[in-house]
Amino acid sequence: MAKTKSKKTSIWYQIANTKEMDREEYLKLVRRIGWFVIIGFVVSFAVFLGLALVGGIGKVINIIATANPYWFGLAILLQFLGYVLMYGKWRYLLKTLKIKVPTKKSFMIYLSLYSMNITPGNIGRIVAAFSLTRITKIKFINVVPIVTMDIFTDFMGAAILALITAFYVQKFFIYILAIDLLLTLPFLLIVNKWLFNIIKRLIKSERFLSLFTLYGDEYYASQSKLNKPKTYAVTLAFTLPAAFLSSMSLFLVMHSIGLMPHLISSVSISTTAQIFGMATAAPGNIGVTDGTLVALLGSTFGLDTTISSALTIMSRMVTLWFGIAMGAVALFYTMKYWALRPEDSITSKEKGNRNRKKNL
Repeated sequence: MAKTKSKKTSIWYQIANTKEMDREEYLKLVRRIGWFVIIGFVVSFAVFLGLALVGGIGKVINIIATANPYWFGLAILLQFLGYVLMYGKWRYLLKTLKIKVPTKKSFMIYLSLYSMNITPGNIGRIVAAFSLTRITKIKFINVVPIVTMDIFTDFMGAAILALITAFYVQKFFIYILAIDLLLTLPFLLIVNKWLFNIIKRLIKSERFLSLFTLYGDEYYASQSKLNKPKTYAVTLAFTLPAAFLSSMSLFLVMHSIGLMPHLISSVSISTTAQIFGMATAAPGNIGVTDGTLVALLGSTFGLDTTISSALTIMSRMVTLWFGIAMGAVALFYTMKYWALRPEDSITSKEKGNRNRKKNL
């Protein structure tokens, strides 16, 4: 009995086994995933504090406090423009699956994705699929491929940009290529049914197999409509420039403290640190990306630990925490789409009684 209870209270069980999610269940899921964000905030703050202590906390705070707000504001603006570009990709994926969503609702749901950027494997982004289901009445399993494809193509844009800039500056190209290929492997299961079928044949554990077979055929029926060369070509037209705008944050925050770095070199540092962080699968790439930025800023531009630490904190505030804060606001806004409907106020027991009466 204890084992069954544990399974039913897991986040995976709640996501995979909820066919019709009502407002109460949705809010419960958001609260549970929200704990990852809280933990991530604490860990990220600890990393920032560690960087500040290593660089000299008083000096690091002084550099950040005296930075030119114009350049820092411009970095945030370009980051937001990158999100707008990514939204164009989101609209294209919706159109490909012939899912019609009002522009304002679609945009707010998309922005809410970024509130979950600090959850393991970006699993938190799945809440957006439930919101789309709520609005469109389309089955969850037929909507979720949009979220998985969005995550995959986000990765592709960052991975390709990292390769291009690494080749240009002739640093870390082989390492980035190896990491890109390694990180692509898990996505093959998400976008290719043939690998899904191979796993079903090889895996003997009934419990483990259930994770793959649950709604699998229905999921891949929708996924196959997106898994085409044209889709990847169009999405890259959005994700590559968006990734470039995001990676410019380091270049701009360096300007904010009076440094004049080479643009491509700073972009290369930003994308390399991001890819190295992805290799660890740490939520939000916390720790590894931060440490890599400090190390590369020192080795590439000859900056001391104090300046490198300050720049890393400012850059990560733009590329990670600005998106999470903006996404949190959007997520709270989308709660209005989950306003109670008459059927939501009916308890599960009452629903069961009504269904039995209908059958009689």
